[in-house]
Parts: sequence; structure tokens; C-alpha cells
Amino acid sequence: MHLIYDDATLAAALAATCDDTSRTLIERIAHDAKASDLWELTCIVLVEQNDTAQVFGGVLGFPPSTGPLGGEGEQFEPYWCWKERHGEWIELMMTAGNSGFAWFMVMPERWFMTHIGGA
Repeated sequence: MHLIYDDATLAAALAATCDDTSRTLIERIAHDAKASDLWELTCIVLVEQNDTAQVFGGVLGFPPSTGPLGGEGEQFEPYWCWKERHGEWIELMMTAGNSGFAWFMVMPERWFMTHIGGA
């Protein structure tokens, strides 16, 4: 899993990313955030197929199956503002508050289906 929140972490993630689709998504998100003067309020999370739900929870502070406000056993509600499929990759956007901060999560579709579900 890669957390991308500045130019150094962006460069490191791009150097470690072999998949063209995820690389293109990360580059587009970073470019758009910089062009909109929102780069300092943007965090890109690249989830890789071998990442576990525990790693996700440890990094983001909530399990992927319930999201930040859900609880185990409760009816699932999508916790993202926006979801888009790009081939075998999923892009999710989550906002936080009214400051403009957003997480963009990029993950393999198989990972999404296994750990989050088909919502």
C-alpha cells in the first residue's frame, strides 16, 4: 500500500508501480489536484492486490468492509462519494469535512470485491 501526499511520496509510488492503469490514474489525480491548487489537501491511497484488510485498517484507521462510520453487523452503506471502474481497477473518492480534503483510493477490482463488496 502506498500513501501519496506530496511530490516525494508520489515519485516513490510511481517508481514502485508496474501497472499502467494504476500509474495513469495516480498521475491524473495528482495532476488535477495540483492544477486545482488542492494538492496539499489530497491523499492518494494505492491499494495493491496483496494488501490485507488489516493493513488497510492500520493505514486508514477503519476496516474496508464497514468504512469510517459503520460497524460490524450493520447494513452496509457505501462510504465513498464517488466510484469509477477503470478496466480492472477501481477508483474511489472520499471527502472529509468542508475544507476540500479528499482521499482518492485506487485498488484492483478483485481487492475491492473481496474486501469491500459489490456496492
